[in-house]
Amino acid sequence: MKKIVFTLFLGLVSFTVKAQDVEVILTSGKWFIESIQEKGEQPEMASNKQDEWLLFTKDGKVEESHFGELETFSWNYDKLKKMIKISGSETIFHRIIEITNDKLIVEVVEDVKGSADDNVMITYIK
Repeated sequence: MKKIVFTLFLGLVSFTVKAQDVEVILTSGKWFIESIQEKGEQPEMASNKQDEWLLFTKDGKVEESHFGELETFSWNYDKLKKMIKISGSETIFHRIIEITNDKLIVEVVEDVKGSADDNVMITYIK
């Protein structure tokens, strides 16, 4: 009986996540950095979560704040690759590992064709 309930629960969770539009979730509010993890090391918690955030807008702009310094870039989402492309003075890709209404985990990818030797995982929360 436990297996059936667990299987039904997993199916419901998977269906709920698939049914939601990633772009709608991304643009639903500010994403504050909770932690950054490099090369499989222990996650380093953000020192001041209120100063480090992203805000995606529906018109393709993303505001980024690091320690009170605000920058604006453009962004788009590739549904097939499940990647967010952020463009400014340089282009950086964020591969979505997990996304819910209040949590976003991405892998920062500098070379989408090559291997990710220096992968950085960032966890955002609302």
